[in-house]
Amino acid sequence: MRQLKVVIGDDKNLAFVSDRNNSLAKALAKVYPHAHHGICIHHLLNNVVTYFKGKGVAGLVAKASKAYRVADFKKQFTAIFSISPAIGNYLIQADVRKWARCQFPGYRYDVRTNNPAESINSALRSPREFPVIPLLDSIREMMIRWFFKRRALSSKHKQPLTIAVEKKIDRRIEKGKKFQVFPVSDARFLVRGDTFECMVDLVRRTCSCGKFDLMKIPCRHAIKAAFSVGIQAHTLTDDMYTTASWRSIYEESINPISVLEDAWIVPSHVQQAKVLPPETRRAAGRRKKRRYETVEDKIRSSQGTQSSKRRKCSRCGIEGHNRSTCDRAI
Repeated sequence: MRQLKVVIGDDKNLAFVSDRNNSLAKALAKVYPHAHHGICIHHLLNNVVTYFKGKGVAGLVAKASKAYRVADFKKQFTAIFSISPAIGNYLIQADVRKWARCQFPGYRYDVRTNNPAESINSALRSPREFPVIPLLDSIREMMIRWFFKRRALSSKHKQPLTIAVEKKIDRRIEKGKKFQVFPVSDARFLVRGDTFECMVDLVRRTCSCGKFDLMKIPCRHAIKAAFSVGIQAHTLTDDMYTTASWRSIYEESINPISVLEDAWIVPSHVQQAKVLPPETRRAAGRRKKRRYETVEDKIRSSQGTQSSKRRKCSRCGIEGHNRSTCDRAI
């Protein structure tokens, strides 16, 4: 974390999303005291399903975590407690502010999982078996490909917002076509026609539905209110979602090392240094290369289960087991 802080400074608008690893939480609290720490909802739901019982609770937890309004969150959380108080207490111990979207003290920009880190792990599944230098080379080559591809894509995009956000705005414009707008002041508007009435403030960039505040992208109520006074939706969107910001991220190139390895000038203290692996105890059994099952693995597993069910026992002739597991008399 100290090395990361060299390139990414501590800031109150910075947020980290991870699993509930205690060492990560302690390191973030020490090195990034102003940043906020969120929990990956995927890991939290896995724990709920694995360690607790309660039919339909996982769906309620997912809905509670996605709620934009505190009132909606409380409604779902009350339902969770009524089904399983144990799960409710576990979620409170996990710190509601870290996994519930409407309770998070900072800005997560709608990022609820640590999928980027898991995607990197998946992309490096094979290179992770390499020695250190080939591993770093493979990472550099991968970054060269990614930066070039995304730089070319962003340079061709002519809209003011990124591709994904433009599509989101278009969907919200379509959903809000029949809404009615009633001005309250120069910047505040009452929007009717949805499930409930919403109060929009275009100066503060807030809406009582909660989406505008938390995502920093105008909701369908704010878009309708903005259109009523001739304001374009992209002017209300956070700079993080603009095409200009997207281009700036990939404007620099990641270059290969131009000097051949046999021509490197290595300091003597580096050549003499002895770098030993960390003192750790290797876990028993075969090491896992993949943390989660892929879709193909699940399909093969289900196909294997189905084929085993169709297989007949040679002793009794009944499907679902074989002779060695048959409990029927001969």
